[in-house]
Amino acid sequence: MTFELTPKRFELMSELVPQARVIALLVNPSSPSAEPMVREAQEVASARGVQLRVLKASTEEEFGPLFATLVQLGAEALV
Repeated sequence: MTFELTPKRFELMSELVPQARVIALLVNPSSPSAEPMVREAQEVASARGVQLRVLKASTEEEFGPLFATLVQLGAEALV
């Protein structure tokens, strides 16, 4: 069900940050729903005309570098 909510998440993000043109999606690569969520997010992002950057983290240690990567990618929002 997680990936089925992806369009709603993007809709909400568009309302919260309407100027965002680069959106990052954080997924846990060890989750069985990760790949379907990424595919759905890519479709939604394309339809909305925004760039999607997929970031993966599954451990606490991966979060620090991940947030630094957000800045480097120019992400304006995080789902």
